Amino acid sequence: MSNYFMETHHHEWILTNKLGGYALGTGNLINQRKYHGLLIASDKDFQRYHLVAGMEEKVEWRGQTLYLDSNNYSNCIYPEGFLCLVKPWLRPYPIFLYSALPHQNDILILKELMMDEDSNTILVKYTNLGHHKLHLTLLPKYTMTPHHELNAPGSLDREVFDTEFNNIDDKCSFNVVRPSNGLRVFGWMDKGEVDYKRLTYYNVFYPWEVMSGYAGIGDQIAFFELNFSLAIGESRFLLFSDQPIKNPEKLINSIEKRYAALPKPKDYPTVPDKDDTLISKLDFEDNFLFSYEDYLKILEFALRDFISNNDIVSGYPFYGPWGRDTMIVLNTLLHMPNYLDLVEKILNKYKNQMQDGLIPNMLKESGRNTNYDTVDATLWYVILLWKLGKYKQDIAFWKKSIRVIEEVLDYILTNTKYPFFIREDGLIELKEEFAHATWMDVRIDGRAVTPRNGAPVEINALWYNAICCYASMCEEYTKLSGISYPPQENVIKLKDMVYESFQKFWINGYLADRLLGDEPVEEIRPNAVIALSLPWQLIDKEKMEQVWQVAYNELYTPYGLRTLNPKNFRFRKKYYGTQRERDLAFHNGSVWAWLLGAFCGLYLKIHRDTMSDQELAEKLGEFISTFRYSFMRGHIATIAEVWDGDHPHFPKGAPAKAISVAALYNIESYIATLKGIITPLQKKPVTRKKTLQRKRK
Repeated sequence: MSNYFMETHHHEWILTNKLGGYALGTGNLINQRKYHGLLIASDKDFQRYHLVAGMEEKVEWRGQTLYLDSNNYSNCIYPEGFLCLVKPWLRPYPIFLYSALPHQNDILILKELMMDEDSNTILVKYTNLGHHKLHLTLLPKYTMTPHHELNAPGSLDREVFDTEFNNIDDKCSFNVVRPSNGLRVFGWMDKGEVDYKRLTYYNVFYPWEVMSGYAGIGDQIAFFELNFSLAIGESRFLLFSDQPIKNPEKLINSIEKRYAALPKPKDYPTVPDKDDTLISKLDFEDNFLFSYEDYLKILEFALRDFISNNDIVSGYPFYGPWGRDTMIVLNTLLHMPNYLDLVEKILNKYKNQMQDGLIPNMLKESGRNTNYDTVDATLWYVILLWKLGKYKQDIAFWKKSIRVIEEVLDYILTNTKYPFFIREDGLIELKEEFAHATWMDVRIDGRAVTPRNGAPVEINALWYNAICCYASMCEEYTKLSGISYPPQENVIKLKDMVYESFQKFWINGYLADRLLGDEPVEEIRPNAVIALSLPWQLIDKEKMEQVWQVAYNELYTPYGLRTLNPKNFRFRKKYYGTQRERDLAFHNGSVWAWLLGAFCGLYLKIHRDTMSDQELAEKLGEFISTFRYSFMRGHIATIAEVWDGDHPHFPKGAPAKAISVAALYNIESYIATLKGIITPLQKKPVTRKKTLQRKRK
């Protein structure tokens, strides 16, 4: 039991909608981050606002009282509602079972959280699974501030809020407006009463913020006291939204319907147990709570968490859309026929935001401006256009895309605006002031932490692949239309030149991370794996296998690949401390889960013709088994950004990262295909050619 609790209390659940709004918390519902809360709203431009942190929850029966909530303070946790938590479940949505102390079947309260897909609305559902009628008193705790900010201690005392509430026909509504910033929160509850009660929760402490070197103390405020009774087997519903709640019953049905088809954990409690055996039927032995097929459905839903405003949110809670991350995630969605229209819509969105041949690195979000500090995002974009065209096989699409790519290539070849250029040998070189323009993009005091100036290996592999995709598109268009459309001659000459120049990266059984002039910088980083996992091959298979083996020996962990091998003097084994300390480790040893996609992709390129389907499925399953089993056991609800480089265990960085989830789903989809299983987003299984079997005959 303690093992399970350690896992769920250090991992986070998440709910999202199509607007970029979210709810986020830990398995014990103690808010450890300033971002944790019941409702963080977003608009179409990803401007986000933290509205509701949680609720004070008091349960009474026969003169006895218990609290379900817990608040962090600098010297204590009060009240200690987490002690009443019998068990949490993180998927398919956050579910929490509470009991009196000691835990007993007489008093059991099930609390469930769900989010509307199309609005910033959270549903809180309470169900009485015990043997006594209960009375609940709730005080919603409001924050009503931009989600990167906190209410300074004492600041709410001096502020006037506009509040109103109504009790009509055993239902109640309650609304708050904060005139200083115009934020509003609307609430509704069925079968209860509301009354006015202003109460400030001073100096709420967020330890994970303080550990990261940020301000971590803020105030919350309550304006209403909600009272209702809960008969045996009965459920009550509570809604919070940033918009007026016009048809609450219909909205509740819509929200519940969103999650209805998702698999529940095997020990999910449903109705009161007259035999007093409900608690004993719960799984505390860390068994699988989901079958493999059900896990795939949960994983697909976890991937959908990041689809918002016809874009991809890079990660919650810190990020909005990022060009590079969006392209990498779309590479996964491309293989899912149900999502091709969305992929095309997003690609068109980025095309419309292209400037001087580059798509944005980061889109505008919560006060952060759009920037174009990346080279590789645009190259990923070109590859995506080619892949989408292969699926569509549409003459008009090919023609339009070819024109776009020619524009991109022309800008890159003649670029004078950004600090990069095409060398005489055809490779892309980044000047020192643009050394942050790869996915290893962290800067301290304006200087790149991870030196990528010169010719980075994965940038030039992407460059070669982009040129090959362009040539292939011209060929496909010619075949499909019957109209000759030869690629530009200077680009085709460049293709051969880049191929030859790329061989300079080969050194001592691995690919150099970058070239300074013609001198290879010999660092063992995962960028070599990224470079070789791309569609067009740059070195022979024997060398590819050597690179994969070195990466396996030096970089691979069950949580992803290290960004630098431990023998390097720059290696930092812990992602911990202040922003500066974490930045130094971010790409110099920290483990990234998304790199498992390239790692497994390279393995497939090497072995797909020499191993059977079953052998491939088993081997790929070994590489990602930690994440697979963590989902199936209910330990995690999503996949984080990074882990420590030395014996990684607890997730770090953004707790929910789009490219991490996409990588796992991509690998699992291929494994399911090998096993003949139809994955949630596939219309039918995709069968690979039986080249191995033919050879054996």
